[in-house]
Amino acid sequence: MPGTLTGDYDREYETEFSREKLGTAIPNRLRELLEVIQHREVPPDDWYAILVTKLLASVARASYDLRQTIEQNEALPTAAWNARNLLELWIWIEYCTASQENARRFYEDALRDALGLTESLSKMHKLTGIENEFEDEARRRLAEVALKVHGIESLDTNYERVAAAANNVGLQDWYAACNANLSKFAHPTAVLVVGIMHQGKNVIELQAGCTTQGLYFAGRCVMALERMVAQIP
Repeated sequence: MPGTLTGDYDREYETEFSREKLGTAIPNRLRELLEVIQHREVPPDDWYAILVTKLLASVARASYDLRQTIEQNEALPTAAWNARNLLELWIWIEYCTASQENARRFYEDALRDALGLTESLSKMHKLTGIENEFEDEARRRLAEVALKVHGIESLDTNYERVAAAANNVGLQDWYAACNANLSKFAHPTAVLVVGIMHQGKNVIELQAGCTTQGLYFAGRCVMALERMVAQIP
């Protein structure tokens, strides 16, 4: 990613490089890793193998979506969004690879996220004056799965934050800098709405730079996944 920070960034070269890597090298390696998992005699309910498989699929999807932006004009926010997603996936994969406890925590956080979605949906219903008739049933089912499948007696919405995960694996500086940078382009910030999106050539350059960042994070995801796959018995 040095070209995006120094001044010697060759947009055309970097764009073609990103197109090839995101379209061929990254997905091919992800498929190879998936085949490694499938060829091992892993029980279908093995939570760790399930987690690794889903992380593989998430990286593949974000990489594909990022590559698609290369063919689009004025897709800076989408390119930045996907690059930021790959940054977060890199952090989560490193976090899960660091220990079985971390991996289990992230796996179980799916339930905490689901509970958070249930609560936010109820708040949205209240704003429109409509009662959420499914809230109690959703809470009951989540609590049931939490206890029976995961042994969690009391489910809350205290999921692990990505910033905390980054700090856990020594990537806090990477996350703080890159997340702040990409977020300026991924969200309708004042600088994006008022300034950047109305500057044709600058938009093209910035979009290519975001794609290059995303490719870097995708590559880091793959390397971390290789270590994670190696930990499957």
